[in-house]
Amino acid sequence: MSVGTKIDVSELLGDLKFIKGSLPTTDVEASRVIVFEFWATWCPPCRQSIPHLSEVQAKYKSKDVFLVGVTNERNPKQIEQFVSQMGSQMDYVVALDPSNTAQEALMVPAGARGIPHAFILDPSGVVTWQGHPMESDFESALSKVAAKATSRVKFAPVTESVEELMGKSVKELKTILQDRGVYFADCVEKGDLAKRIVERCSKV
Repeated sequence: MSVGTKIDVSELLGDLKFIKGSLPTTDVEASRVIVFEFWATWCPPCRQSIPHLSEVQAKYKSKDVFLVGVTNERNPKQIEQFVSQMGSQMDYVVALDPSNTAQEALMVPAGARGIPHAFILDPSGVVTWQGHPMESDFESALSKVAAKATSRVKFAPVTESVEELMGKSVKELKTILQDRGVYFADCVEKGDLAKRIVERCSKV
């Protein structure tokens, strides 16, 4: 996997078990940037990067950037205890990857062997950067994608039903989805587009 690869973020998030915090599923979803950072309690470099990641999260939260620390360790209580002890030093979302979904979607295809390792995903789920979160270009890459995401116009929720949307042209339906950053390449029929709008844009 390389930069430019698209990830099914909804499926990935659905398989994670959140230990601390969660991600919004309202109007922020269409403009949010997600940083998945793989770590473990037994990893000294990971522990060293945690305060830096908390600073980055605080700096960019107003720009709809959400950092998710992901570990595939198998002892939830141990992770909960670690996160609790870290307190405000680990001030971002933390999740377990019990089915290795995130590992298989990001780390394995990237050929990433060591941790910590981070992936920046834009609002469409496209990987825009990957590497060690302490690298100098991590924050500059994040700044660029965050600026691009927050420059989007905030659109009012779509209130029409599927039946009402079917009265619009295919081009109009695609524009509604595209403007809100909602993926629709897998929509084959016009009805698929209308359903996707109702599912994903009624709160956007």
